[in-house]
Amino acid sequence: MKPNKFLRPLAAISALILIAQAIALPGDRDQPIKVDAKHFEGDRSKNLFVYSGNVVITQGSLQIRADRVEVHGNAEGEINRVIATGKPAHFQQQVQQSQNPVKARAARIEYTVNSDELHLTGDAYVDRDGNTLTAERIDYDLASEQMQAQGQSGEGRVEMIWKPEKKKTEQQPATGDEHQ
Repeated sequence: MKPNKFLRPLAAISALILIAQAIALPGDRDQPIKVDAKHFEGDRSKNLFVYSGNVVITQGSLQIRADRVEVHGNAEGEINRVIATGKPAHFQQQVQQSQNPVKARAARIEYTVNSDELHLTGDAYVDRDGNTLTAERIDYDLASEQMQAQGQSGEGRVEMIWKPEKKKTEQQPATGDEHQ
């Protein structure tokens, strides 16, 4: 097997890190990418690469866990779409050193590279520092950080839970032996 045949699947995996590059910790992009899966199948003629069987992809604070991950490319070999599926599929990325990581899960997580859009479908859930959004579908534009959510047809609902902001404590006067 020629060495360049190994580079294409590795390039496909690098697309997965694009999911959070706009919001990632600065050091994450410099970290090595590790892919762990039970099976890999690539078809260069279709520009499709599939990892399956307890797939775990990590780079720095980025972590994707899924039953199956598909990486789709175009005729020029550029990545245009990444799809992670599972029961559920998970995405996690720490965006700021001082905050907890952003966590997302859904039956299907689709990332469209050109438009920087993340689509979560099937019991979708996003948690950012304890503030949560739950819906049947959540569309998240990473570039503008705008979100839209939809409940299931019929009586399906969207639920958002916001934690109250912690109030800054007022400075207390110093206590001690004060002369009157």
